[in-house]
Parts: sequence; C-alpha cells; structure tokens
Amino acid sequence: MFRGPVISLHHQALAVVLLSVGVLSACGGPRHAAQGGGSGGTSIAAAVIAFVAPRDGADAVIGAQLGSFAQTVQSKVLDNCMTSDGFTAPPFFAGGGPPSDLGNPQFPNLPAIEASHDLGLFTGAGVQFVDPQSGMSAPERTAWQARIGHCFRTMQGQTPLFGSAKFGQLSSGWFNVVNQISRSPQIRALSKTAVTCSAAHGVRASSVMSLYARLQQQLGPPSQSSAYNTKVQQLQAKGARVLTTCWAKVINETTALLSGRRAAYLNANANAVAGLQSQVDGQVISVERRYGVRLTLGGS
Repeated sequence: MFRGPVISLHHQALAVVLLSVGVLSACGGPRHAAQGGGSGGTSIAAAVIAFVAPRDGADAVIGAQLGSFAQTVQSKVLDNCMTSDGFTAPPFFAGGGPPSDLGNPQFPNLPAIEASHDLGLFTGAGVQFVDPQSGMSAPERTAWQARIGHCFRTMQGQTPLFGSAKFGQLSSGWFNVVNQISRSPQIRALSKTAVTCSAAHGVRASSVMSLYARLQQQLGPPSQSSAYNTKVQQLQAKGARVLTTCWAKVINETTALLSGRRAAYLNANANAVAGLQSQVDGQVISVERRYGVRLTLGGS
C-alpha cells in the first residue's frame, strides 16, 4: 500500500486550481485559445495523436489547441458545479501564457519562432492568484473544500482527454521514446556543435530545453515580466535567434527520428489510440452542446 505525506484539504483544494493553471500554461496562452467554429481542417483523431505523440512544433500547436479546449471545459464544469450549489468558484488563470503557435520548449515551432522573433518564454505581469477561501470561517472552508473535491471528481469525468487512463498510458509511453531519441548518437553529436554555437551567442545551454530554462531564468518571475516590456522582447528575440541558428539541426533531426518511430508506436498501441480518439470525439460533441464552446483545430 502506498504511504506518503498527508495533504490537507486546504492544499488539495488549491491543487485543483493550480492543476488548471498548469494545464493552460503548458498548452499556450489564451489569446490563441481553440474556440469559435468547427474544425479548421484537422480532425479530432489527428489532434489526439498530435497531443499524445508529438514529433515537432506543428504537432505541439495542434495538441495545444486541443489542450486549451479541454482546459476551457474544465473551468466551465468546475464553475457550474460550484456555483450551482451556492459556492464561490475557484479562479482560473486568465492570461500571460506563451502563444500556442510557437510550440513549447520540448517541441518548438521553428517557422513561427523565426518569423515572429519570439521564443515564447512565459510572461505573466498582472496575473495574480487569489485564494478563494480567504476570509471564510472554518465551517465555510470545510464546506467549500468538500464541495470542490466533489466538483473536481465530476470535472475529471466530463473533460475530454485529461484524466483518461488511455491518455496517461499513451503519453508516458511516447515520451519514453522521445527520451531515447534525445540520447541517440545522432542527437548527441549534433548537440555538441549546438552547445558551442549557443555559448558563442551568449547563452550556455546543453539542450533545447535548457536553452529555454536558462533564458526563462534571466527573464525572472512571470509576475514581474510583461510581454510588452522592451527588455523582455529583446530577450525573446535573442532566444529565437539562438534557437534557429544553433539548435535547428538538433530539432529537425529529432523530428526525423521520431517520425520514423511513431508509426510503429501507434500501431503497437492501436486499440488504446482508437479508444482514446473515440472517447475524446464523443466528449467534445457533448461539451460543445452543453457549454456552448467550440473546438477549432488548424495548422500553425
């Protein structure tokens, strides 16, 4: 039996809110949220594959659109569940995340980054987390925590993609493949050259992800950085130049190697893939009708 630290109900409730923050942050900022109209040429089945088994920045863009839609549904389900019984809904992250068309640190979308001169580092000036339990009496907090626990379980059952056992299985399996590729002789050799190039351009980094991490550290806490600040824009542009100049070969070779492995991976997990695609398709149709939100999928 698993034994670990006991988490208080207060922290469990806050974890629900922070989970939603993390989902949206990972998927890209809301200015590119997937809403309004039907699918823009990419099927839900293809979007599910892009989300659970991405190869490149283009897949990351499509996956982010699906993930952003799922987060929107999470917030609506949780809001409705809380307020229908007279409780205050928890706050959700309302801005500051990087635009989803730039991909993410693991799968950067090179064409969009090069064109925009924007690496997509996280900025979030003005974004503040407010504890909804602030000012509540002890009995009120107890009731609120019990209600949000119930609503969180409800949310897990109704939200497309997240919380699915199939999603966890497919995603974790694919990222084992991604990690294997990152340690391959081809990527190691290309990375040595990229490390030297990156250092020559003023950013010491051992990988694409460490490049993002190093520049994000220079940017400082999100609460203190604005996307419209000149210094922030200069750092974003510098990161974009270093990425495209020094790390493009690493990124492109990684995509090629992953493309060679993905078909076999999907074939080996065909039943789980088909089951997840069918599940998400049905859930999307259901929540679109119920909550009036629309999933829009399109290329970068």
